[in-house]
Amino acid sequence: MSAMPTRDRPPHPTGATAMGRSRGGPAPGAFRRFLGWSIAGVLIPGLGLLAAGRRWIGSAILALFLGGIAAAGIYAYRAGTNGLVRLAADSERMTIVGFALLAIATLWLLNAVVGFHLLQPPGLRISQRLLAVLLVIAVASVVITPIGIGARYASTQRDFIESVFPDERDRHSLTIPDNSTDEDPWAGKDRVDILLLGSDADENRTGVRPDTIMVASVHTETGDTALFSVPRNLQYTPLPEGPLAEAYPDGFRGVPESEYWVSSIYNNLPAQFPDYFEGIEDPGAEAMKLAVGEALGLDIDYYIMVNLDGFEAIVNALGGVEIDVPYRIPIGTQLTSAGTCTPARGWIEEGDQQLLSGGEALWFARARCGPPPVSDDYERMRRQRCLIGAIANQVNPSTLLTRYLQLESATRENFSTDIGRQRLEDFAELGLRVQDAEIRSLPFTDKIVDYYEPDFELMRQFVQESIASLTEPPDEHSPDQNEGTGDVGEETPGDVDGEPNPGSDPGDQREPEQDPGQDAGPGDQPDRGAEPIDEVC
Repeated sequence: MSAMPTRDRPPHPTGATAMGRSRGGPAPGAFRRFLGWSIAGVLIPGLGLLAAGRRWIGSAILALFLGGIAAAGIYAYRAGTNGLVRLAADSERMTIVGFALLAIATLWLLNAVVGFHLLQPPGLRISQRLLAVLLVIAVASVVITPIGIGARYASTQRDFIESVFPDERDRHSLTIPDNSTDEDPWAGKDRVDILLLGSDADENRTGVRPDTIMVASVHTETGDTALFSVPRNLQYTPLPEGPLAEAYPDGFRGVPESEYWVSSIYNNLPAQFPDYFEGIEDPGAEAMKLAVGEALGLDIDYYIMVNLDGFEAIVNALGGVEIDVPYRIPIGTQLTSAGTCTPARGWIEEGDQQLLSGGEALWFARARCGPPPVSDDYERMRRQRCLIGAIANQVNPSTLLTRYLQLESATRENFSTDIGRQRLEDFAELGLRVQDAEIRSLPFTDKIVDYYEPDFELMRQFVQESIASLTEPPDEHSPDQNEGTGDVGEETPGDVDGEPNPGSDPGDQREPEQDPGQDAGPGDQPDRGAEPIDEVC
């Protein structure tokens, strides 16, 4: 009897043969192809599905991926740096970006898992499967982690904007222009004036004292900035018309003097006029804007206040700051009741381009008890201006990106302002202009004005001359800069570093109370107002 033909049925393998294939794994080269396509499918969504035979969905995902890359590139190119900065300053768009990145990461990961599953050849050994899983996870982490970090940054940025910058629709202010719009954010002004306050508030003190007082007057088109430093112990500060000026027609004055310094206005004026400042979130800062603005002849729009102790954390978050240190500066000294200084905990050594930590930068700005010129309060004002200029020059997008979370945390806890989140995009773009523009600085030292008997008209003249010098710089070869009283080597009320020129006669120094109409006044020396920050430092 002949055997039944078997060509219609494949021969059944023997047990040994079947076991051998199982132990031997997939066909030669199949495992390598599996790994290659799985990794490619993680890096480029859709490729793995195409290789697994899912052509329609694979093609759709690949086209969506390539289209998204092209759209993002076109948007970044068209938006430029300004557009990207404006995007980061909009809390609503940051919310959209955060959720979009989370969705992208989720779908990307799902694509990788499905592709991995469909591409697996039969007969994989456990060791091969484990190796493949580990490699795909590693590659997926390289792709997904930056997307996740971007989503976290977007969420953090949104929370930062909403917690630090108020909603201008719910804000009451006596100084902020109420007719600003998205089309005209500066309400028709060509300059925006910002009060910069450094407070010394901490858990051991009651209330807030603005230990550092500056005003930045920024040209809204060019970013050119005039920076004015006001001594904290300035007296008889004028107040704007109305009940404040009626109560203090001769300026803010009284006994004891320290309670009537310009720095004391933050606490004392709102306490005396609660109805006048009713409904304002930070009445002390509002009072300071009004008073300092009146003293300088400026309409100060906004304020920014940084806790000086928190300033240390901000500088550390930036990785330190490089600055020229002109002389040894003590760390940790305090004035005793006997009028002497406590021993220094350490010293900041003299030298060019010193990298200062946050703690060192704080004492570079604050130290006032030590050997001259450390003990000179006006010299301290100069150091503060130099430090602000150094930080502004060294902050860049790569630093902000790599240190963003530390910087955000330090800033959120030690920073307050009345700049509304609706104007934040405009200020962010203006900040880019300031970095590339000219910054000039003018401290109101005792070479210009006596803090105990200030000439506010003279101060206002200097302010206007300084602002004008940014838009119409003087001719470097004009005769009045090289002859007579216009000689740069001669000390005048406009000398901002407070030091006589080598070889000059101290007896020729002008006194602060000199009549501004004389030839040393700002009207005759427009170049002797604010000086470029690089020259001051």
